[in-house]
Amino acid sequence: MKPRVAIIGIGRWGKNLAREFNKVAEITAFCHNENPDNKAWLKKTFPNIPTKNYDNILKDKTTEAVIIATPIKTHYKLTRKALLAGKDVFVEKTITDNIGQAQELVKIAKNKKRVLFVGHIFSYHPILAKLKRLNAVEPFEHADFTWNKLGTFNEEILFNLASHDIATALELFGKPTSIKILENKGAITDSDIINLKLSFKNNTSSTIYINRVSNFKNKSVTFASDKNVYLWENDSLFKLNKKTNSYKPAYGSKKTPLEIEASEFIRCLKQRKKPLTDGEFGLEVVKILTKINTTR
Repeated sequence: MKPRVAIIGIGRWGKNLAREFNKVAEITAFCHNENPDNKAWLKKTFPNIPTKNYDNILKDKTTEAVIIATPIKTHYKLTRKALLAGKDVFVEKTITDNIGQAQELVKIAKNKKRVLFVGHIFSYHPILAKLKRLNAVEPFEHADFTWNKLGTFNEEILFNLASHDIATALELFGKPTSIKILENKGAITDSDIINLKLSFKNNTSSTIYINRVSNFKNKSVTFASDKNVYLWENDSLFKLNKKTNSYKPAYGSKKTPLEIEASEFIRCLKQRKKPLTDGEFGLEVVKILTKINTTR
C-alpha cells in the first residue's frame, strides 16, 4: 500500500513534486494559495484530489506525511505544526533561514520520532554518488562551482541558491574550516552576484560563484584531483583528456535526482530510516549559510 501524503504549495517546484510523488505515494490533498493558474493546473492535472486548508490536512489521521514546497520563510511554521501533529515531513531546502528554528525542528522530530527530510535535491543526484566514489579513491583537491542564471529574485541568494552548492560541498568534503567572501554585488537586490571561497581539512578548497543576473544559463562544477579533472554539467559527468585537451563523457545518470529523492523519502517512511538529508544535515547547511550571511 502506498503511503498517503499531502502536497503543500503548488508553485513551479511544487508541481514537479506533485507529479513525482504521485508515482510513489497516494496524494490525499493539496494546500495552496488559491492562485488562479495553480487552481486551473490542479483541476486539469489532479481533478479528483481535493484542496484543503492546512489545519484540516493535519487533522486527517489517514494522511501520514506532508510535502512542503513553500517559500523558505514559511518552512519553520509549517514544519513545526506538522511534526507536532504527528506527521512525517518532507520540506524543501533550506529547512529554515534561522539556526535556532532549525535546531527546534530537529529536536521536535526526534522527540516525536518523526521523519524530517530536507529536500537538498543534488544530494540525490546520481552524478554526486559517482563523484563520492571517485573522491574516495582519488581525493579531490579543489572544486569550482559556477552557476549563471536569470532570477529568481523573491528569495535570498544564499539560502535559495548557494544552499545547493554548500550542501554538495558538505557531502564531499565535510564542514569547511574557513569561508571567505571574494565578491558580493547587488543589481536587482542587495546581493545578486556572489563569489565564495571555502577551505576544508587536508588542504582541500572550493569556490562557489553564483550570478543570477546573467544573460545565459549554465550550472557546472569542476573537480580536480592530482590525477584527473572532471566536469559535472547538468546530468552528465565528463573527464578531461589531457592528451587532446578536451572533455569526454565519463558518466550519465539514468534516473532524475527528483525521482530518486521522492523514492528515498517514501523508503524512509516505510522503513523508519534516517534520511541522508535529515534535519541535522539541513541544520549544518543553515549554520554555514548563516556564517556567510553575517560576514557580508
